Amino acid sequence: MSPSLTLSESIDSLHEALSDYIEATYHISDPGLIRQRQRLLLELGIIRQKAYLESTPRYRTESTLSELNLPAPALEILQIAASTISEDSTLVHDPPYMHQALSLQAILNEHSSLMVTTGTGSGKTECFLLPILGRLANEAASAPSSFQIPAVRALVLYPMNALVNDQLGRLRLLLGNPAVSSAFVGWAGRPARFARYTSRTLYPGVRTRKRDQRRLRPLGRYYVDNLDLASSAETTPEVERARSLVSELRRRGKWPAKPDLVGWYGSDNSRWRDRSGAFIRCVT
Repeated sequence: MSPSLTLSESIDSLHEALSDYIEATYHISDPGLIRQRQRLLLELGIIRQKAYLESTPRYRTESTLSELNLPAPALEILQIAASTISEDSTLVHDPPYMHQALSLQAILNEHSSLMVTTGTGSGKTECFLLPILGRLANEAASAPSSFQIPAVRALVLYPMNALVNDQLGRLRLLLGNPAVSSAFVGWAGRPARFARYTSRTLYPGVRTRKRDQRRLRPLGRYYVDNLDLASSAETTPEVERARSLVSELRRRGKWPAKPDLVGWYGSDNSRWRDRSGAFIRCVT
C-alpha cells in the first residue's frame, strides 16, 4: 500500500484487494454470475463494514515508584531500570500507569493474587514482569545464600509460542541489562536468569557432548560468526551487514544476553568437557 494514499483511498484499496483475491481464487465463467458477485462484493456487510476511527483515552499515571511504599530492594531495582536508557528507551517508566502501580502494590506489599484486564498497548506485561523483578530483588538482597541456589522462582505461561518469542526480547533487555545485572551480582553474586521452554528449545533431556555438537552448532554459525565478523577491523560490505544485523538484534532484545558470547560458546576446535567429564563450553 502506498504511503501517499489518503485514509479513504487506503480503505478502498484494501477492499479492492480482497475483492480481487476472491474473484481470482473462486473462478466462475458465466458473465451474469460474475456481475452479480461483483455487486455483492460492493455491498456493505458482505466482505466489509463501514470504516470508522476509534481513539482511546491515555492511560493514567498517578504515583511515582518511590511513592508506592515498595520494599527497599524492589524499589531500588525498579529505579535502576527506570533510570537506564537501553537503545533510546527506558527499561521501566516512572511513574507507571495506575494499573501497573496497583499490580506492584498488590503483589509486593499485600502478597495478593490478581487478574488484569486492560486494552491493547496498555502495558499488561509490566503488571507481572515488574513484580517478578521486585520479588527477585527482594530475595537477592535479603537472602543472598538462597538466591545463589538455581531454582524456578517464576513461571510465565503463554498460549502460543509466537507470544513467547515476542516477549523474549523484553526479558532480555530488562534482565540482561548491565545495570540491572550488576545490582543482582552486588547483592548475591550472580545475575537473575531466565530460560525459554518451547519447541525452539535446543533439545530436551540429558545433556551429552554429541548432542551439543549437533544441536548447539547453529548458535556458533549464526551468532558467534556474525559477532566475529562485526568485530573485524575491515570495512567490507559483509562486515557492515554483520554490524548492522548485530546492532538491530541487540536493539530488539533478540541477541543472547551473554557478557562474552564468544567465550561462552568456545572456539570450534576446543573440547566440550574437561578431563573430569564436566562441561566447559556453553555453561550457564
